[in-house]
Amino acid sequence: MTVTRDREVASAPDTVLARILRGPDTRLGVVAVPVVAVLGALVVGGALMAVEGVAPLSAYGEVVLGVFGRTRGLVDTAVIATPLILLALGIAVAYRARVFTIGAEGQYIAGALAGTAWVTVGPPLPGFLLLVSGLAVAVLTGAAWAGITAWMLARFGASVVITSLLLNYVAAAGLAWAVRVGIRDPGSFTPQSRPMGAAALPDIPGTAIHLGFFLALLAVPALAAVLRRTRFGFRVEVLGANPEVLAVNEARPARTRLAVLALAGSFAGLAGFVEVAGVTERMTPAFATGYGFTAIIVALLGRLRPLGVLVAALLLAGLTVGFDEAERVFIIPSATVGVIQALIVVFFVAGEALSRRGRR
Repeated sequence: MTVTRDREVASAPDTVLARILRGPDTRLGVVAVPVVAVLGALVVGGALMAVEGVAPLSAYGEVVLGVFGRTRGLVDTAVIATPLILLALGIAVAYRARVFTIGAEGQYIAGALAGTAWVTVGPPLPGFLLLVSGLAVAVLTGAAWAGITAWMLARFGASVVITSLLLNYVAAAGLAWAVRVGIRDPGSFTPQSRPMGAAALPDIPGTAIHLGFFLALLAVPALAAVLRRTRFGFRVEVLGANPEVLAVNEARPARTRLAVLALAGSFAGLAGFVEVAGVTERMTPAFATGYGFTAIIVALLGRLRPLGVLVAALLLAGLTVGFDEAERVFIIPSATVGVIQALIVVFFVAGEALSRRGRR
């Protein structure tokens, strides 16, 4: 029974992810497919801008200047990349184990909401303890939120994709209620929580780069070491390669899936709290920005590897910042970045399929 369920889980829509996990046969191919995907998306995006009457080269020049032409562009890139890095690291681990969750957005919201509630209406604590305990609450809540999906899978064999997707909407509804009723600032006319106060993350003086960015940077080598040098990392790789082998040797692959989902949820909860404590400093209805979905693109573009995730997060964050600047100069639709991100995924998936077919 267990082996049968493992086979069903493994046969989920994983053909593309399996190719990403295997990767090209050469080191050049590892880099070439993502680079070509990005360039292809930019070319098509440029063609769409040309149709709108915007000179693509001028627009892309403004994008580059928006990121590298001023200090604020680099700072904004780092700030936007922070939650993307943390979210995508958790997603990468789950996908390496062929656990195809798309619930990072809900876990991100749940972690941020719980951490904010603890900090703003919880027990009075000194500033440092308040910050650390808020982080812990957010991490545990993110893990628990992901644990619902794990329990549904283990108990009823429910689809991880569907369950995690639906939980995103539950979390969004919880956010809407909380900022209007549950943790609303009684002194505010708009729906929002009380400010974080002493629990706000410190930042570099004169910039918006906060401590969370450095936590995200440290998480990259830390996760890489866990995946390479620990028994848990070995189980993740075996589960991704052949869950039946893990079932034979361990007899509890479901336990590994639970751990993987909990870890992904922990990263998402951490990302949510870091975003609140480091950027917004209070919860609002606009907190659900879709970072959890963008992080899936980051994880795939980074080939589900920690270092690749870092590079991909900085790239997509830079595109967001650059296009925000270009929109001020040219009449470019605000959805341009989203279109280019979608095109990157399309070209990346197509590149993976073609690279495999070309070697047969």
